[in-house]
Amino acid sequence: MRDYYFITDSNCSRQGNEKDVSQALMAGVEIIQLRDKSATSGDLYREAKTLMTFCTGTKTKLIINDRIDIALAVNADGVHLGQDDLPCEVGEVYLARKRSSALQFTT
Repeated sequence: MRDYYFITDSNCSRQGNEKDVSQALMAGVEIIQLRDKSATSGDLYREAKTLMTFCTGTKTKLIINDRIDIALAVNADGVHLGQDDLPCEVGEVYLARKRSSALQFTT
């Protein structure tokens, strides 16, 4: 599945994010975005860590929605920052630390 970008949504998933991501990886998606606005920091960290292990050794990049701290903690490939998230300057610091082209800003 070239050029496909998979975004998790535990509220819509019938089988859970881990199963959904496993299937997305088997389908060959290039980017997975972990998005869960209701998870606690601890739960999000644990899920991100698990999904990062799924992506390790593949060409698929893991992007964490909104949470630079979680992205750094699990060594994710990038972070998605929207209009109401941290300022772009903070994202630029992240980009400099990771040297990743996966940083996204929505304007």
